[in-house]
Amino acid sequence: MRNKPFATFVLLALIAFCGCQRQSAYHQYRHISEPGWDKTDTLHFDISPLTADGSYRLDAELRTDKDYPFLQLTIEVEQKVFPSKETYHDAVVCDLVSETGIIEGDGISYFQYRFHVRDLSLHRGDSVHVCLTHNMKREIMPGIADVGIRLSLPH
Repeated sequence: MRNKPFATFVLLALIAFCGCQRQSAYHQYRHISEPGWDKTDTLHFDISPLTADGSYRLDAELRTDKDYPFLQLTIEVEQKVFPSKETYHDAVVCDLVSETGIIEGDGISYFQYRFHVRDLSLHRGDSVHVCLTHNMKREIMPGIADVGIRLSLPH
């Protein structure tokens, strides 16, 4: 029973951490095969009709390895909302490595990143089609293992 104060602290910290997390309405990755993400390779994500109205946050997510040769990656993100057919286009500059060479992502052999794309005001029954491409001068981007999106609603 000596560890009761510590156990209480851990439990309260977990509750606080979970209470600050956003509730995911959609979270999916697409695997990028060797030799890398080709400029002509458009990644498609179809988000099923939503169950609640709200201000949703759209994030792009990446997993890279040590073979990624640049400090940044620019991603073009197109979102089409149905049934309204509203379309949004965003260019997201993803800072992956600092100017001093420090990797900004979480991980050891693969590095995980999340980048905010935009907030979307969506309604119950809306569905969203999201397309991602890279917008780099190089045709094939090596070192990118997975690309994904997350649509979340504040808890």
